[in-house]
Amino acid sequence: MNEKNKTLLSGIFCIVLGVLIAIFGGQTVLDIYFGIVSLVSGLCLIAYGVYAMSKKQPVPSSSLILGSVLTAVGVTLFTDFLSIDFLVNFLVIVVLGAGVGILVYGIYLLSKKETTPGLMNLVLGLVAIVVAVLYIAVADFRNIFWIIVGVLIAVYGLVEFIYGIKEVKGKK
Repeated sequence: MNEKNKTLLSGIFCIVLGVLIAIFGGQTVLDIYFGIVSLVSGLCLIAYGVYAMSKKQPVPSSSLILGSVLTAVGVTLFTDFLSIDFLVNFLVIVVLGAGVGILVYGIYLLSKKETTPGLMNLVLGLVAIVVAVLYIAVADFRNIFWIIVGVLIAVYGLVEFIYGIKEVKGKK
């Protein structure tokens, strides 16, 4: 599988995961379906990052971070190792960290003169940081938190998917 197809596949996984989080996350975060999707998506994102590292290609740190987090969440959901309250608070901190990672990756892309994906990563990173800080600081905001997180992941996946399509068309 070539790099363009992996970018497209990663984008599709993020879109599906984001939509599922936006739809089911606010109602019941810790169900089996979310655990399966988290585990599969996380492992795919980690595999993508490991493959990119083995080919000495620049690795999108946000994919590795998100993959690691999703794998950890999936395992945790199946083992009932942590309480729901602790897991939700952990995920908020992870969203904050992922936002910082996406923001840094956006700055890296801008330094490489890749303006469109760089700006999209900057915006998504800033939004993730703001959402996490609002969740921590404003109790009423917690009701819509999962919808926003799902939308952010889906938008990130859409950006990757569009970027993959752009690469496919540009390299023919």
